[in-house]
Amino acid sequence: MRDVLAHLQRSGFDAAPRWLGVDERGRDILSWIGGDTFTDRSKLHPYIGDPPERIVFADEQVGAAMRLLRRYHDTFDEEVVCHGDYGPWNIVWRDGMPVAVIDFDDLYVGDAADDVGYALRMFISYGFADAPPDELVRRTESALAAYGSQFDVPAILEREYNAAEQRCRRNGWHRQLAKLPTERAWLAANRDRF
Repeated sequence: MRDVLAHLQRSGFDAAPRWLGVDERGRDILSWIGGDTFTDRSKLHPYIGDPPERIVFADEQVGAAMRLLRRYHDTFDEEVVCHGDYGPWNIVWRDGMPVAVIDFDDLYVGDAADDVGYALRMFISYGFADAPPDELVRRTESALAAYGSQFDVPAILEREYNAAEQRCRRNGWHRQLAKLPTERAWLAANRDRF
């Protein structure tokens, strides 16, 4: 985490906290980025809770989040360091728009498509969003246009669902694991639309 934050600072990426050192108890000290964060994941995450209302992000919000993710990825030359948890809860928002990314605890060297698949899943909520399939496909295409690259959406979602299953099993997230078939079923029924 320290190395990545130092790399981002050297790269001129201004949308992440700065690592400032450690305190007397050995805890990392980071700069503060003012704004709002989503603390009630039950309205965001496809796995947690069954709220009567889910937060639905506008195209402009998703597009801005995907552009921010692309800016982050573009700071790396050869090997991308994936954020690993690029969801709405790890973004700082101002006036309803994303301005910074936080929480670099799940970093790993990988394929940028991993972060993109995770972000699409969290922002679009396939299988849980109250929208027809064509609308979710349109929102996906809009998000990828904002990111600036095309991906094999069914392939990256399938990979994300496999990774999600591993995370759930490893961490004992049984409620979340029980909802994963809803996402897989949505993809199986709609993969030809992408």
